Amino acid sequence: MEKEQKPDKFKEQKTTVSIVTPFGEGGIGKIVVSGQDALSIVNKVFQGKGIADLREALSHKLYYGHIHHRGQRIDEVVLHIMKQRDSFTGKDEVEVNCHGGIRVLISIYECIESTGAEGAPWTSLLSQSLENNKIDLVQKEALQEIVQAQTKLGVKVLLDQYAGALSAVLRKGLEIIGGIRRSLNKNESYHNGAVHPHLSRKRQLDNQSLNTIPSSHEGRPGGDNRLDENDASVSALTDTINSLLKTASFGMALTAPQVLVILGKPNVGKSTIINAILGEERMLVHHEPGTTRDYVSEFIAVDGVPFELVDTAGMRDTNDMLEAMSIELTQEQLRRADKVLVVFDNSRPFDREDEGILGALNSWLTSKISGDLPQKVNTPSVIPVINKCDLPAKLDKLRIESALYQPICSLSALNKEGFDNLNRRLVQEYDTAYKPMRPLVFNERQYLLLAEADVLLKQAQECLIAKNKPGKTLHVIDKVQGIFTACLKGSQ
Repeated sequence: MEKEQKPDKFKEQKTTVSIVTPFGEGGIGKIVVSGQDALSIVNKVFQGKGIADLREALSHKLYYGHIHHRGQRIDEVVLHIMKQRDSFTGKDEVEVNCHGGIRVLISIYECIESTGAEGAPWTSLLSQSLENNKIDLVQKEALQEIVQAQTKLGVKVLLDQYAGALSAVLRKGLEIIGGIRRSLNKNESYHNGAVHPHLSRKRQLDNQSLNTIPSSHEGRPGGDNRLDENDASVSALTDTINSLLKTASFGMALTAPQVLVILGKPNVGKSTIINAILGEERMLVHHEPGTTRDYVSEFIAVDGVPFELVDTAGMRDTNDMLEAMSIELTQEQLRRADKVLVVFDNSRPFDREDEGILGALNSWLTSKISGDLPQKVNTPSVIPVINKCDLPAKLDKLRIESALYQPICSLSALNKEGFDNLNRRLVQEYDTAYKPMRPLVFNERQYLLLAEADVLLKQAQECLIAKNKPGKTLHVIDKVQGIFTACLKGSQ
């Protein structure tokens, strides 16, 4: 697992300049200067109205003026000043709001860089904020994902995680762990007859005398209610981890679109299905088999969940070298698929080519399952689709259902019928009725850490129940605490 890198202490003292808006045409561009010398560096190139020296500027105030370099005016700007205590990075910040466009942005960027700032990507601002405890690692990851989000739902979910939805649950988990640790430490001292230096002699004698009181619960010396409290706390911690792990499938589908491959023999209507899904004529459709020579991919969204939809060449035995190469590309795409829409033709009998398709699917499922880690988030799935249901039926549907153990989606791609059911099948594993500030695990790092914590607690279940090995239990709880901390702050 990749570790969060600690920042270079030398670079940490540098004042950085970063372009934070995308290159291209636009009304406004933004450059951020961050560091202990941010105000003095920008002051060298800024001529403002109402202020002579930016080092005297007030925090969270706007200043209008111009950027000059070597006697030439570069652009009209508005500066937003944020002092260290108020800023996103935890350092003095100057936001330079200028006119959009590549040349203006680069000119101002180079101008500020020439006066002493060090050029850095916009992600360096996130690293500074993390280092100065303005955000945690989960919030940093959410911000990084927002700029690449494919759907509005993805943006909404990630904004909530940046606002602290997932972080709050992880911190609550750390509080539960802290309570378990304190209870275990007290219980271990209690049963070992340990003498705490700050207890009075009378309190020590009273505590020791408690060991002679008969147990009110069989197998629980002293009838200590802390043991019952530990049961409840461990159960709450386990429930917290499991509930978060259950969100990973949905959260990771939003940040890493699943590959959805359409598979079938030639001329079953794969390209027509894609055209119907996209709502426009994007694929070449022809009655001759083998028309699709290469795979074509498009991004689609179903109920806010993004997919990479891949159209492939039809799979069949062929002596045509070009078509054989295309089928090899199809097999390559199948290997990277998360889901497969396997298409059959309702107007033609089930034949040897269809049998070959089922064989390829079985091989794919076997390779996916055998190669998976125990903590696999998304299990591979196959959705059988029968196209051309507007034509008389000649296909043996029971043969397909018995081979794939999945209900069939019936379509008429030509008439655009049956797609509502198909869409429901694509997202049936996700709870797309999203509630604001719902905590979601949204990347592999978070998932694998929490899965590790879950495994640790399950492996230690015997000693947690026995309650006669507080030292071993404490070791497990300490490891779980380290995992939760790493999830929030990264490896230290």
